[in-house]
Amino acid sequence: MPAGSSRLLGWIGWAGADAIGRLALLTGSTIILSRMLTPHDFGVSALVLILVAVAAVCVGAPFEEALAQRRALRRAHLGAALALSWLVALGLLLVSIPGGIWLADLYGAPEMRLLLPVAMLSIFFSGHSDIATALARRLKRFNDVAMATLVGHVVGIALSLAIAFAGGGVWALIAQRLLVVVARALILQWRLGYWILPRWSRAHLGHLGRFARISFLDRLADNLTYLAFNNVVGLLYGVAVLGYVNMAMRLIEPIRGAIIATSHNLAFSYFAAAAGQPARLRDRVEPVVGNAAFVIAPLFVGLAAVTPILLPIVAGPGWEGAIDIAVCLAVGAAIILPARLVYTALSASARPEFSLIGALASFGATLVVLVAASPLGPISVGLSRLVGDSVQAALAIALPPRHLAWSRLERFRTLAPAWVISAAMGLVVAGVGVLEAGLNRPLALILSILLGVIVYVVLLAVFARPALRNLLAVVRPGRRRAATLEVET
Repeated sequence: MPAGSSRLLGWIGWAGADAIGRLALLTGSTIILSRMLTPHDFGVSALVLILVAVAAVCVGAPFEEALAQRRALRRAHLGAALALSWLVALGLLLVSIPGGIWLADLYGAPEMRLLLPVAMLSIFFSGHSDIATALARRLKRFNDVAMATLVGHVVGIALSLAIAFAGGGVWALIAQRLLVVVARALILQWRLGYWILPRWSRAHLGHLGRFARISFLDRLADNLTYLAFNNVVGLLYGVAVLGYVNMAMRLIEPIRGAIIATSHNLAFSYFAAAAGQPARLRDRVEPVVGNAAFVIAPLFVGLAAVTPILLPIVAGPGWEGAIDIAVCLAVGAAIILPARLVYTALSASARPEFSLIGALASFGATLVVLVAASPLGPISVGLSRLVGDSVQAALAIALPPRHLAWSRLERFRTLAPAWVISAAMGLVVAGVGVLEAGLNRPLALILSILLGVIVYVVLLAVFARPALRNLLAVVRPGRRRAATLEVET
C-alpha cells in the first residue's frame, strides 16, 4: 500500500477511535449523571455552558482556520495569536462576574452567580487548544489531535464523575467541560513538543486579517444559534424543559461534533491542495461529499429511528420529554453534515464567507420557527433546529457554482440519494420499533440496529451499488482499497 494511503487510513482510524471513545465516555457519564441530577440541574448547566462556548469561540475561532490555511506560518504568528486570545479571555472572565449575577436573578437560580465565572476559566485553555490544533493540522498531526481529545475526555469525565459522587451536584456538569478542555490543551501541547508562548505582535496579527475575521464570525454565528436557542427555550418553557433539550443534545451532539471536527480537518487539508483550480477542486469534493453522505446520513437517521428506545436506556425514567427533540436533532444532523463539506471546500479555497452566510441563515430560521411554532409546545424546540439545519444544507446546494465548477443540480444529485435511501431505512426501523414495544429495551435496541444495517445494505445494493462498492473498498483490505484513495504527498 502506498505510504500516503496508509497514512490517511491511520488518520481515519485515530479519528474513528476518538469519536467512538468520546461517544462511549459521554454516554456513560450521561447514564450516571441523569440518575443523580435533575432536569433543572441540566437546564442551569446548559445556560452556563453555552455562554462559555460562545466565549471560547471569541478566543480561539479567529485564529485556528486562519493559522491552518496560511501559506507562510512563523512562530511569531502563533505567539501573537495566543497573546490576543488570552487578552480577550481575561476581558470575558471579568464580564462573566456581573453576568453570572444577572443570569441568577433572571432565572431564579442563585448558583449561577459562581458557576459562570468558574466555568469561564476554561476559555484560557480552549483558545490555546485551538491555536495548537491549527499547528497540528499544518503538520498533519491528526493522530495527536485525536489522541489529545480522547484522553482529555477520559481525564475530564472521570474527575467530573468523582465530583458528582462526592455530592457536587450541578458542579459535576460544569467541571466536565472545564476539565476536558484543560486536559486536552495540555496533552496536545505535550504531544506536539512545541511550546506556544504569548508574544504580542500587531503586525503578525494583521497577517491573519480577513480570513480570521470571517472564520470568527462564522463560528460565532453557529454558537450564537445555540445561545439564543437555549435562552429563548428557557424563557418560553422554563429551565426544566431546557434540561430536556440538554439531555437530547447529550445524545446527539457528541456524535455530531466529532463528525464535524474530523471531517472538516481531514477534508480541509485534502481540498486545500486544489485551491484556486475550480475544476480540480470539484473532482476532489464531489466523491468526498457523496461517500460521506452515504455514511453520515444513515448513521443519524438510524439514531433518530431508535431514539424512542435508546434515550430511556441512557437517561432513565423522567426524561421522556427529550425524545421528540432528540429525533429532530438527529434528522437535522443527517441533512446538514454531508452538505457542510461544501462549505469546507469553499473555506479551503479561501472563501469562508459562504460558511458564514450559511450559519447566519440557519440562525435566523431556527429562531423564527422556535417562536412561531411555540403554540405547539416543546416540540417546536426540535422542529426549529431541524428547519435551521435544512436551510443551511439547502444553501450549500444553492450557492453559485463558479467557485467549485460544480453545478447546483450535480450537488443535489450527489446528496439526495443518500438522504432518500437513509429515510427509507429509518421509516422501516421506526415502524418495527413500534411493534417491539413489548420487548426488553436493550434487546429491542440491538434488533433495531441489526435491522437498520441489513435494510440499508439491501437498499444500497438495489439502488446505489456504486456507493456500496465504494464503502466496501474503504473497509476491505487489499489492493482495491489502496487504488481508490488519492492522497496529496
